[in-house]
Amino acid sequence: MPTGVKNVLIINLLIMLVSGWALFNMYTETGAEVLIAFATWSLFGTLAFAQVVLLSRMRKAWGMLRALIYVVALLQALTTMVLTKDFFSLWGALIFFGSLFVVIYLIGLRGYLNSDGFKQWLLKLQ
Repeated sequence: MPTGVKNVLIINLLIMLVSGWALFNMYTETGAEVLIAFATWSLFGTLAFAQVVLLSRMRKAWGMLRALIYVVALLQALTTMVLTKDFFSLWGALIFFGSLFVVIYLIGLRGYLNSDGFKQWLLKLQ
C-alpha cells in the first residue's frame, strides 16, 4: 500500500472522528440547522465509503467515489458559506476554518484519486 493511501486513510479517519463528534453534539445539545446536519452526515458517509473503497481496492466503485467526493466538496463549500455568519466568534472562526480545510482536502483527495500513481496501484493485479 503506497504512503499516499495510508495518509489518506489516516486523514479520513480523523475527519470522520471530528464530524462524528460534531454530529453527536448537534443532536444532543442543540437543534442543528438542517443543511449543516445534512452536510456533516454526507461527509461522514462519503469518507466511510472512501475508507472501504481504499482498503478493499474496489475498482468499480472508484469512479463513483470521485464523483461523490466532488458533490460533497460542493456541499461543504455551501456549508462554509453558511458558517460565515458566526465568523466573528472564536468558536465560529474555528468551525469556519475547519470547514474550509475539509473543502480543500476533498478537492485534493479527488485530485489524488485521479493521479497516475494511484491508478497504477488500484489497477495492479493483487
